[in-house]
Amino acid sequence: MLSHHRHHNMINKNAYVRIEKWVAKYSGERQGVSSLLSKTKATMQIKQLFAQQWEDEGATKLILGEAGTPRWSNPFYLNFGREVRGLRNQNLTGNQLLAAVNISLNKWTARGLDSDILEKIRNTCFTIAPPAP
Repeated sequence: MLSHHRHHNMINKNAYVRIEKWVAKYSGERQGVSSLLSKTKATMQIKQLFAQQWEDEGATKLILGEAGTPRWSNPFYLNFGREVRGLRNQNLTGNQLLAAVNISLNKWTARGLDSDILEKIRNTCFTIAPPAP
């Protein structure tokens, strides 16, 4: 029964579940005493991040559905999207970001993912496209 419960939680990771887990993790005694204002601000920021992540993953899943990718490969494409999101959040300049994303794209292509689908995820979900010639 316990293993089924854990499996159910893994499947049900939408933005609200992620927010609740984050708040539960960081609002306990382990964090120490902090002001209500800083907790509220941190909660608002993480809500925005999780909502954006949920939106990005939804857009990625739409692309994967349209492309007809096998379902077993979806987590790998979602991992690519998470890497791109992480790179985008590092505040790199345009060319630095593009170079870092292309390294990630090449890595996932070498692991067997379809480069056309990866490029569509990069360009559509994250609006990171190569410079025009």
